[in-house]
Amino acid sequence: MVSIRSASLAGTEIGAAPDAVRRLLLDVVGCGLLMPGVESLTAEGDDVYHYVLATLSNGAVSHTPDHRTRFDTGDPARIRWEPVGAHNFRSWGEFRTTPGTGPGTTYLEIDTRSEADVDIAPVVLPLVEPFARQQSDEVTEGFLAAIKDRLESGARAAA
Repeated sequence: MVSIRSASLAGTEIGAAPDAVRRLLLDVVGCGLLMPGVESLTAEGDDVYHYVLATLSNGAVSHTPDHRTRFDTGDPARIRWEPVGAHNFRSWGEFRTTPGTGPGTTYLEIDTRSEADVDIAPVVLPLVEPFARQQSDEVTEGFLAAIKDRLESGARAAA
């Protein structure tokens, strides 16, 4: 068993006010289901959420992430998360929001790092890590795009 590590950082300006962006982010289940690959997401209490993700595979290695995460929403401009308990996947990160460049806009950044425990020979790790990094980037960028689309489509509907 080895741990595959990856990290992603992505940001974009959203055509929605900071309060609207933060409201969506604070709806952990509603927002979390926008993340590509999330098959189920349930609130368990005490700010802990259980994620089950779609199986990731590059043909040689297959992994179905299953993990619990605790969210810290004390500062709505910096919503943080960290793993809880022992699982085959762990994720740490934060959503950072700041006012955007124009009125009624927000800059949203997602900064995340993760570890996945997979049953492979350590000699294979250098071949698998680039795939994991690519998957992490694609999920983070897809999540950011889905959040942006949800908020901007909601703003257009309200206008």
